[in-house]
Order: sequence, then structure tokens, then C-alpha cells
Amino acid sequence: MKWLATVMCLLAVSVTAQEIEIPQAELPERQVIPLPFIAQCTPVPPDQMLEQVYEELGFLEGDASIFNPDLKPIGGKLRMFLNPNNPRSYTIIIELGPNLHCLLVSGENIGPMVQGNGI
Repeated sequence: MKWLATVMCLLAVSVTAQEIEIPQAELPERQVIPLPFIAQCTPVPPDQMLEQVYEELGFLEGDASIFNPDLKPIGGKLRMFLNPNNPRSYTIIIELGPNLHCLLVSGENIGPMVQGNGI
């Protein structure tokens, strides 16, 4: 997509929702489905590039975990970058060490999620 696009092109895999077979559980609300995906990682902190190219600034950070293929947690620091102007783009990365920054998700049109009577 936007960050390390070259790597993504080399590792591109086309999967649609119909191609993923989801096993059924007796209690669907308790069902956990491990979904493998590719994370794009770099030894270079993305802060300057995200600000210069996408006008995204550091917005949130916190301790987080992701799971390896054996479903063991790997701890790191989750960081979210945000461009508050149009198209309100954002990037969420996890730092798994001082030299490993991995893109988890990026997109556009982010905004508050309001439920009920609002915040």
C-alpha cells in the first residue's frame, strides 16, 4: 500500500473473503479465528517519512502484543500516526525492538466511533 510498497508488491497475495473458510463454533461469540497476514517491517523508524510524505504525526502510543504463528504473544510498543486533515490518513505500527518497526494497518477517513448518545 503506501508504506514499503515495493515489499508489498513482491509479497502480494490475492485473497477475497469468499476464499477464507471460517470454521464454525458452538458459541460464535467466543470463536477465535487465527488469521495469518504479512507485516511489513523495517529497521528505520518511520516517523520522519510519515510526517514528510503523508503529513501524519504521532498521535497515540501504548504497550501492545501481537501473536506469532504458534500463538505466543510478542510484546512491543504500538504507535499510531494521524493526518487530521483530508483525507485523514493514519498508520498503526508496532515496534518490536529498537530496530524493528512493523506496519500493522494504514488507511484513510478515520474518525471517532460514536455509540448511543455520543461521548
